[in-house]
Amino acid sequence: MKITVKDILSVIKQNTVEPSKCIKLDSEIICEKVTSMYQDISLATLFMLKDSENVTHYAQCANEMNPLLVITDAPPSKFSHLEYNMPIIFITDFPEVANNLVKLFYKNAIENIKCIAVTGTNGKTTTSHMIGNLLTQLDKKVAIIGTMGIYDCNYNKLNFNHSTQTTPMYFEMAEIINYFYNENYDYIVYEATSIALDQRRTDFIKNDLAVFTNFSPEHLEYHGTMTNYLKAKLRLDRLSSLNLINLDTAEYRTILKDEQHFSTTQNAYYQYHITNDAIDIEINDNPYTILPKFKGGHNFINLATSIFALDKLGFDSKKIVKVASTIDPPLHRFQIVEIDDYTIILDFAHTALAIKESINNALNYSKSVNKSLNTMVTGIGLRGLDKIKLTVDTLPQGIHKLMIAAEQVGYEDPEKILRFMFNHLPDCYKTSNVLRGSSRKEGIKALLHATDKNNEIILLTGINEPQNYKGQKYDHDDQEYAKKILQELKHQTTTLKKAP
Repeated sequence: MKITVKDILSVIKQNTVEPSKCIKLDSEIICEKVTSMYQDISLATLFMLKDSENVTHYAQCANEMNPLLVITDAPPSKFSHLEYNMPIIFITDFPEVANNLVKLFYKNAIENIKCIAVTGTNGKTTTSHMIGNLLTQLDKKVAIIGTMGIYDCNYNKLNFNHSTQTTPMYFEMAEIINYFYNENYDYIVYEATSIALDQRRTDFIKNDLAVFTNFSPEHLEYHGTMTNYLKAKLRLDRLSSLNLINLDTAEYRTILKDEQHFSTTQNAYYQYHITNDAIDIEINDNPYTILPKFKGGHNFINLATSIFALDKLGFDSKKIVKVASTIDPPLHRFQIVEIDDYTIILDFAHTALAIKESINNALNYSKSVNKSLNTMVTGIGLRGLDKIKLTVDTLPQGIHKLMIAAEQVGYEDPEKILRFMFNHLPDCYKTSNVLRGSSRKEGIKALLHATDKNNEIILLTGINEPQNYKGQKYDHDDQEYAKKILQELKHQTTTLKKAP
């Protein structure tokens, strides 16, 4: 389908502001593409420009790329002193216009591919990947979109040009969906963040199923209040034909559409019970036991949720349960690795609740292998001191050696973060020997050196990604870095033994 300027103008007409600085255009000119990234402007491109502090700079950059048309929600006064050779139309409601244009340009793709959205404070990434992996095992062609990136049905990570880490922006998301539609995919599973939902980035998607995992304080620097945070999450319900609700999260019970929801504390259509090695579930009073390939109680919950999601979509429960014991969790989600006889648990947990659950699961695992638990907990500078306080306030007892480290500090002083963390530790840790690391790397290195591999295991929580420090990003991967440090330690030990 060829999209003309006339088609575009008809879609945005009700949101247009007068006067618009629009050079007269031939209404029959074909528009080849739409983008909100000026770097992607090419021949016959519609450029959607969101108002911001840097909007005039982006407009100037776009002007040099010669777009067919610019549509912006910035006030005309921001452009009055500038000269442009491109037509500009001013609009009132950017999300509405963006979603309507997505529907215009990508109608076939968004109407003909099935979508599953996962939201919640914790567990979005793991649950999305597990749903995707289960669907793959059931011979469906599935793509996964979220924090870890974009994965195809062979679990290859694909590179798309998009500007946000988790839920892509309007046209970026649409382009990704369109790609997989053209590749004849059956499903897309994606993480729906509260910020993306509030910004209406995915309003153009009619989800076949929305999964609501849990709810606890998060992103309040954006939402302001828990009420606003919840309101954003609940928007997903209106965008979905079916929903799957964690009944143990009271905040989600207001959007129940049917009886097919899950709980571990009350009678429900889907019920689950977690042990150290197994998941006992009931689906409409039919019992099943799953023996996962991995450890971690929170991962067990995510797997149970994923099983319930597929059952609700109409897949055969016996087949789902059969393949559930064969899948792996995504990388760095309570991933247990062995490096030079050191046992290290890599867990991306970075909210207070997720860290608490991760530590409790690691304590259970360490007991099962008759070892003590050493744990690194990080203060994330980019997330603010209030979240750091919440994290350390609620640390469970039982950690043998505690490493507090600063990471993703931005322009914050790492030493300030460490002092703040120590001052808010539970009393049981203030009297013990707490280790400190001014960066993620320093924390890992010091904890490895302090660990007796025969009697202790290590849990690394926090954001195992490239690290932000004073405006720069530095590559980092926990597993690779741990290998490097242990190789150095091994070399030092060997050298000392050889010394006369």
